[in-house]
Amino acid sequence: MKKISILLITTLLITSCSSTNEVNSLGFVPGCDQITLLDTADRSTLMPCLDGSGSINFYQLKGPMVINIWGSWCEGCKEEMPYFVDLYKTQAFESGQLQLLGINVEESSKVDAIEYIEQSGMSWAHLEDLDGISKSIFGPGVPVTWFINEEGKNVGIKIGAYINKDQLFEQVEKTLRIKL
Repeated sequence: MKKISILLITTLLITSCSSTNEVNSLGFVPGCDQITLLDTADRSTLMPCLDGSGSINFYQLKGPMVINIWGSWCEGCKEEMPYFVDLYKTQAFESGQLQLLGINVEESSKVDAIEYIEQSGMSWAHLEDLDGISKSIFGPGVPVTWFINEEGKNVGIKIGAYINKDQLFEQVEKTLRIKL
């Protein structure tokens, strides 16, 4: 009986000290006030901020910025989102050298989008496309990633999901000339 007790205690101690490699922190939906905008733009396409704080003219976005167009229902978006979460944790974002903006599309409800953001650990600003207007800018389908320079110009695009973190990081460094 004593041996069984010792074995049981040892097993409990060993298993209680183990942990998983993945640590998921809950995401949240910040306001769009952290997004840098150009003073003016020659066109106007307003998209509401997912947090409800207002709207942003897409054509006033000022980079360097990575824009990720996603939907919670999109399998490719789900596969690549951990890479964007890792990207957002880099020094380039913490220092303000680089911005990340999400655009949620074709969602059945705002609640679904917010739950997905929280579950995925996202903590950057998001716009929502309620009317499908982003299709006229980005084309149909998601995920799509755009790269915007300091002048607000699109300098790169990736259609489809990133297959790994390195692929995303390399495209950010090459396209926006920012060391991560």
